[in-house]
Amino acid sequence: MSTLAAPPGPWHVRGATQQMWPTRIYQRTTPTSPDTDTLAQQILDREQADTSLSLGVEGARKSAPDILTWDLPAIAALNGWIRDAALAVTDAGPNTTLTVAGWAVHYGQGGFHEVHAHHDSAVSGVYYLQTSARASGALELFDPRPARLATASCDAAEPRTVHPHAGLLIAFPSWLRHAVAPHTDGTPRLCIAFNVTAEAP
Repeated sequence: MSTLAAPPGPWHVRGATQQMWPTRIYQRTTPTSPDTDTLAQQILDREQADTSLSLGVEGARKSAPDILTWDLPAIAALNGWIRDAALAVTDAGPNTTLTVAGWAVHYGQGGFHEVHAHHDSAVSGVYYLQTSARASGALELFDPRPARLATASCDAAEPRTVHPHAGLLIAFPSWLRHAVAPHTDGTPRLCIAFNVTAEAP
């Protein structure tokens, strides 16, 4: 193996670096209000009659993917926040047409979600309505560069964690692998997950 050493004397040609394939993670804390409390109660009330399958999650219930069409003030505000997040993650123009689908997830004690990605959308994310006062049920984001795992330290395989709190909204490219750590608290953990597809004007 050869060693690359700097040539003697002044450098006549200077190199340049460029960031390639960066991963944008959007984070925003939104205000909570009686409207968000009403939305949380609506989710719990409708859950009793919802027969949707909770695929991919353990110890949790998913609603049908129509929650962002509900006629509630909190949903109207959330749709605006999701649009802001999607435009920021994709760097799309303000006239971009976005299609959004969302569903509520109610995690009970011990509930979690295995590592996964979303392959049919551009941006994915989660908005937290109710969380535990303790650090529980963190969102885990995984390094999207698999080759790095073979050359970096063991820490490279560890996910970046985001600890949820009420009002927090996180968005990221849908191809980014993510998971939900076990919710160890007895307090219900309510969130709204969403996918966004974008169509240029």
